[in-house]
Amino acid sequence: MSLPTVQIGTELAVLLADYLGDQKKDQGYDGLMRRAADHLIYHLVSRWRTAPEPKATTVAVVRKLLPVADRTHMAKAQGWSLGDLENQLTSALPKAVRDHARTLSCRLPRWHRL
Repeated sequence: MSLPTVQIGTELAVLLADYLGDQKKDQGYDGLMRRAADHLIYHLVSRWRTAPEPKATTVAVVRKLLPVADRTHMAKAQGWSLGDLENQLTSALPKAVRDHARTLSCRLPRWHRL
């Protein structure tokens, strides 16, 4: 029996939120944004942060932003094939980046957000 789409999306969203919150060097949100800059797609990823509904991306972009070891770990955690995970990430990753960026702005002192 397969999981409902809503449950799949929620589980992946939680996994991505945890991934993006990782503070280790070259990990998490900072690492993802650094890889975006390295691959000259920072402008694309930075738009996800402010879009009300970020547009889905491509598997090629997902592969540039998330190292294969991380994608493999996520696929295993979800019980999916790597290809299935990458396809799901095309829409889930932009939303996760947007949601994580919103939490960052909430952590700033009020005077910094003005």
